[in-house]
Amino acid sequence: MSDIVSSLDDEFEVQDPEEECFLLFLNKPDSRDLGFVNRTESTVSVSINSQDLTIHQSPSLLTSTREAGTTGAVLWKVTPLLASWLAHPCNTVSQRILKPNRTVVELGAGTSGVLAVSLAPFVGAYYATDQEYCLKLLRKNISENYKETIEKPSKSKEKSSNKRAKRGTETTSHTAVTGNVTVLPLDWQLTEVSSIPEFKAKQIDVIIAADCIYNESLVEPLVDTMADLGRLNRGENATGETDLNVTLVVVAQELRSPDVLEAFMKAFCAKFRVWRLPDKLYKDCGDGGKGLMEGGGYVVHVGILK
Repeated sequence: MSDIVSSLDDEFEVQDPEEECFLLFLNKPDSRDLGFVNRTESTVSVSINSQDLTIHQSPSLLTSTREAGTTGAVLWKVTPLLASWLAHPCNTVSQRILKPNRTVVELGAGTSGVLAVSLAPFVGAYYATDQEYCLKLLRKNISENYKETIEKPSKSKEKSSNKRAKRGTETTSHTAVTGNVTVLPLDWQLTEVSSIPEFKAKQIDVIIAADCIYNESLVEPLVDTMADLGRLNRGENATGETDLNVTLVVVAQELRSPDVLEAFMKAFCAKFRVWRLPDKLYKDCGDGGKGLMEGGGYVVHVGILK
């Protein structure tokens, strides 16, 4: 991951979180809604670089009075934009971070599974995590859409691939596995990531969080979880930029509340070196890249542990 960090322009490294928030909201378009793809339908269709996905969601849960939160019950607009950009064949950033030997952990995956089914074909292992209330629909969406995005198996692998397809989703009371995607419960406020068996034997290379920053009270737990995951398999003498075991954190979000964003940026920058991705990295990367460019109301930051 050190080559990614070294390729980022110094001008886009976030030195002052308050100034970063001011600049982002200076060019923010007028808000039309909170950023749902569709908050009323139980099924929505999205296209990720010509791959059509059918996503099940729960509008009734979104509008419920569940105290622990309901935002993961429906699909948010930044998620398919991020998935389309990262999975685009012209994306030079993802070509360097999404490789067959890499492990990705998604935080706050919600119910959609869009990032999981879009990115898992490029990596060795993908872990989609969220609170328990999201996991039933998350498993369903990954199971039903994953087969639409994986590459055609070679003849030598066709037999074993077909066998896996017939078996479908393997589940236990705590996990579900479809292909190389594992669904796991992870509550930022309650879960010690070091206690998750699946993470102990893995080098976590990439952490992804899409539209997870909406509540100021969850900012510190989210950043702490990112930091804990990044430290799991780091050597004692790791130095962030040069160590081969560095974990890259990718955070995409819609610009809504200046106060919440500022709280997150302060917490994020306290533990991570942080860069805002510039427009030049989105060019020629389809609709996802266009949607993430400055002025569209979204932003993507990347970080590595200090």
